[in-house]
Amino acid sequence: MGLMTINIDDIYESKIIALENEGAGVCKVKGITVFVPKTLIGEEVRIRITEIKKNFARGKLIEVLKPAKERTEALCPYYEECGGCDLRHQSDAKNLEFKCQKVQNAITRIGKINSKVSKIIPSFKNENYRNKAAFKVEEDRIGFYGNGTYQLVDVSYCKLLEEEINDALSIIRSYISENKNDIKAITIKHGNAMNDLLIDVYSVNDKQDGKIVEYLKSNIPNLKTVIINGKTVYGNGYISQISNGLMFNCSFDSFFQVNSVTAEKLYEMAIKEAKLTKDDVVLDLYSGTGTISCIVSKHVKSVIGIEIVKDAVIDANCNAMINNISNVRFICGDAAKEITKIKEKIDVIFVDPPRKGIDRKVIAVMKKLSPKKIIYISCNPVTMARDLGYLNDLYEVKKIIPVDMFPNTNHVECVSVLCLK
Repeated sequence: MGLMTINIDDIYESKIIALENEGAGVCKVKGITVFVPKTLIGEEVRIRITEIKKNFARGKLIEVLKPAKERTEALCPYYEECGGCDLRHQSDAKNLEFKCQKVQNAITRIGKINSKVSKIIPSFKNENYRNKAAFKVEEDRIGFYGNGTYQLVDVSYCKLLEEEINDALSIIRSYISENKNDIKAITIKHGNAMNDLLIDVYSVNDKQDGKIVEYLKSNIPNLKTVIINGKTVYGNGYISQISNGLMFNCSFDSFFQVNSVTAEKLYEMAIKEAKLTKDDVVLDLYSGTGTISCIVSKHVKSVIGIEIVKDAVIDANCNAMINNISNVRFICGDAAKEITKIKEKIDVIFVDPPRKGIDRKVIAVMKKLSPKKIIYISCNPVTMARDLGYLNDLYEVKKIIPVDMFPNTNHVECVSVLCLK
């Protein structure tokens, strides 16, 4: 039966039979698969068709006719429209179960690997954990895009964000409501070391807006840095984070885990599983601000970090210096090119790539280096599973440990432990 049997805005009643990878419910309407966000397995629902594709359709929940026992109250006034969270309507315990199964599905179906996923490590806290937020701005409104749209949802307080970011959001809201502006986006980062804030402003007016800088300086006592259109106009351009007993300076473009406390647990566990020795030489790929390199350094002979973002490498060298670490070195460049220049015998590779996963050329050289262990840290189970499949001829997947770094969303972090066969 073709998709022309249903139409946009048609209303149907159906039963949710599964959850797809991003947490939306799956039901059938006239034999057609329909994805419906914010629904749960077993629920009987009334939905409206919002989008029709070649092989599936999307719908919006109108009413839950028969709720699942796992359904909970979202307790967020923006939840129905905002695209920031996916799983507030489901119990915390069921969310953890969903994420474990999501990882298992990826490993089995995509990686073709016969390995059982370990029990998920929960987040230290489920609310007010994010140390970074990227807001969209339209005149006197500020917030996030709606789920699957470019419609701005005006947000006064986000339950995912650390309180310091919500406080700054309130002050920025006052500014844009009182002043005509050309601002299109604002990103706020909070550093836990000094309780300081970095605020990055993107404006279509390329002139530096001294007015907003003075306003922020006057109203945000813990303001450390302001950046406008890529240029630091106040402060020294970075904030400071503490993780695993070390201090890390982080500039705007540098990556740092958004859930600081749970990240500490992740790094501790990754190091424990690596079973490092004082004779080991470690390669840290996609090394960012040098977080893993510096934390690992005290356990090994030496560490080499490779990172393509220049500012992150500058931060990494600074971080090694301020923590009195002398056995690490950082290389700025494309991992696919720089990894081929490594002359040392590598014992362990730590790799924490972006969501797209590891470049195939990098994987080929990793296999040529043939370290005794690879510790693969990933925020995307799909690309991780794909890459583990590429490595599976030489490496055995000993453990896959999910970590709930992003509570109330469908996202999950993983640590995979691979040993040379």
